[in-house]
Amino acid sequence: MKIIISIFFICNLFFSWGQKQYAESILNDLCSDYYAGRGYVEDGVDKAGNYLIKAFKNIGVAPFPGRSYSQNYTFDVNTFPKDVAVQLDKETLVAGVDYLVDANSGKTVGTYEPINISINNYTTDIKQLKNSLRFKTILVFDARTIKSRDSIQAYHQLAIASTKYYPIIWVSDAKLMYSVGRQQYKNALITVLGNKYTPAKKITIQIEPEFKKDFENKNIIGFIPGKKDKKYIVLTGHYDHLGKMGQAMFPGANDNASGVAMLLSLAKYYTLNRPKYSLVIILFSGEEAGLEGSKYFVNHPFFPLEKIKFLLNVDIMGSASDGITVVNGNVHPKYFKKLEKLNKKGNYLPLVKKRGPTQNSDHYFFSQTGVPSFFVYTMGDCKNYHDVYDTAAQTSLNNFDQVLALFIDFIDKM
Repeated sequence: MKIIISIFFICNLFFSWGQKQYAESILNDLCSDYYAGRGYVEDGVDKAGNYLIKAFKNIGVAPFPGRSYSQNYTFDVNTFPKDVAVQLDKETLVAGVDYLVDANSGKTVGTYEPINISINNYTTDIKQLKNSLRFKTILVFDARTIKSRDSIQAYHQLAIASTKYYPIIWVSDAKLMYSVGRQQYKNALITVLGNKYTPAKKITIQIEPEFKKDFENKNIIGFIPGKKDKKYIVLTGHYDHLGKMGQAMFPGANDNASGVAMLLSLAKYYTLNRPKYSLVIILFSGEEAGLEGSKYFVNHPFFPLEKIKFLLNVDIMGSASDGITVVNGNVHPKYFKKLEKLNKKGNYLPLVKKRGPTQNSDHYFFSQTGVPSFFVYTMGDCKNYHDVYDTAAQTSLNNFDQVLALFIDFIDKM
């Protein structure tokens, strides 16, 4: 008996010492070139899903009873498997750094004459352009001098509408943030950073997208039996990211390899320490494409959703040096007060901040069915988001162990 207790103590001691290091190893793996940004080229998201199944098996997490680890489904997606190129006269811009190709862009290949389109004279400019019968024209929409957000949005909608006829250059000083395309325009829309755009006589473009219908995806679902099985605690987060835009890769360390690392760390703990309630751990794909994975699960659940006592969704766990924000904290004040009290008692984080409902992560469709849910994200020094700079090396994981300890306390006190 003493030997068993000693082994158990050593295992837990090792767990408490090694979680940030374990999380760093997860980030280094999932953000490597092999997983191609966990998107829709080079089998990135599929490779990542297989990696997580293997991780579950290694940790000792079983599939949900009577099921496999995978829940398969499909959706359409626009991809850029070939290198992209934008050249202003003789100056070649850097993909992902100087410019982004709109994720819904269509094929655009050739050298074009740029024509400036004013927000104030859009109709006149377009009419004159059509009358001139220019066939190798690219329209330039320069948003740098527009101050009103509503005006910028209206101007951008005009730019999108114009892709039906011409390729578009959108010039802006706003941060470049990529997304996942679900349709394909007739032409390309390219956003160029204001400080990288110089008026040119000729603009050369090389963009050759591939639209994939019914792209196969999978949610990864694990199960850890607890002392009580009439209700489940569900832990969720997404493992997909934005993939690649030609040669530019979006690693997705903060969003959301860090959340995956948190969930795997919780799984490691609860395979050593049997939880009070059985745990269902769901790693969703399709989040960046519009919460497709979580929406599919809610519509095709492995068990009645009424069995969920509470759902904890984690997304963006890259640095909690300033604390965490709890979406739905205002909706479920009892649970928020419990989390806040546990944080104070454990002296884990400088701040646990509450926020109202949002629609921007995988808790959303569960919340809409009445499942009590929190979506937690960190606040701190890691600001990279939907860009090429969201790398493992740039993700500090500050206070990762403290957030983990707070989550364990919260789950244990349910």
